[in-house]
Amino acid sequence: MPLVLTPIREYLDGHVPSGLEWEIAPDRELTVDNAAGEALRTAYADVITPFEQALMPLRIDGAADLQPRAKVWKWEEHLLAGTFDLWLCDDPDRAHTWLVVSVGLWTEPQLFDQEPAARLGHFDFTPHQPLLFLPRPPGPATLTARVTGGAFPHKNSSRRGTA
Repeated sequence: MPLVLTPIREYLDGHVPSGLEWEIAPDRELTVDNAAGEALRTAYADVITPFEQALMPLRIDGAADLQPRAKVWKWEEHLLAGTFDLWLCDDPDRAHTWLVVSVGLWTEPQLFDQEPAARLGHFDFTPHQPLLFLPRPPGPATLTARVTGGAFPHKNSSRRGTA
């Protein structure tokens, strides 16, 4: 058991039924997921930071309580693919859903037919969905920001620009 958890376990021992068998282990998947997300965030700071600086003060409806997320969705040897999402506000057209800004590279369908992205396959990303790749593709890239509403959005919009 990691030493840092000893005070927590001792505290809980006084508040939960006795005889509890403790099983304490690090969540390796969450740890790796967080590290990979931070690697994406660092590699794409020039893309992500301007959106965060512009949009963070505008977030309402509790969105400010939700941390922006760089999430790796697919791992392959020497290649990661993921997304960056920033919750903005409640979707005024759909109850109990969010408007979410996603930022990344503009992905054409044929991107997944070229190495190294071909190794990832078509893994449930739609064409033109903003994606982040590590290693970052060399040269100029077309960037996109997409606003979607809801878990299964029926409306979205994208704007592209080259950087």
